[in-house]
Amino acid sequence: MYDYIHQGECYRYGVGWARIRIYPGQRPGDAPVVLCSDLPEERGDEMVERLAAEVVRDRFASGLPNLPRPVLWIEHHPSRRGRGPGRYALLTFPTYRPRLEGAGFVRRVTLGAPRREPLTPREVEILTSEQRPL
Repeated sequence: MYDYIHQGECYRYGVGWARIRIYPGQRPGDAPVVLCSDLPEERGDEMVERLAAEVVRDRFASGLPNLPRPVLWIEHHPSRRGRGPGRYALLTFPTYRPRLEGAGFVRRVTLGAPRREPLTPREVEILTSEQRPL
């Protein structure tokens, strides 16, 4: 498993970073779980779709499992006052193959706009198996 701070490409200083924890699937052939947290408050979906594309491109260069959802991408927003676990969402992307989008010099890698499904802290525990990051 990996545990690192990802600085996004082409983002302004302090706006394009997030903590990324990557957990292997429970069994061989299962989708890996990516837990993305500490996202900046002022961010749009564009940042998340680009961040996810960069992580998939950089950390899964050898490919992803051949599954309908080859990566379980969990977004975590900690509580503002440090009380409780915060909010979790499972993101589903239109594609899991990073592609370039944009025109001219502003082309960026993306997975497309995600769809979000809320998750409970217990569901996140189950998906990550409380494993330590690699």
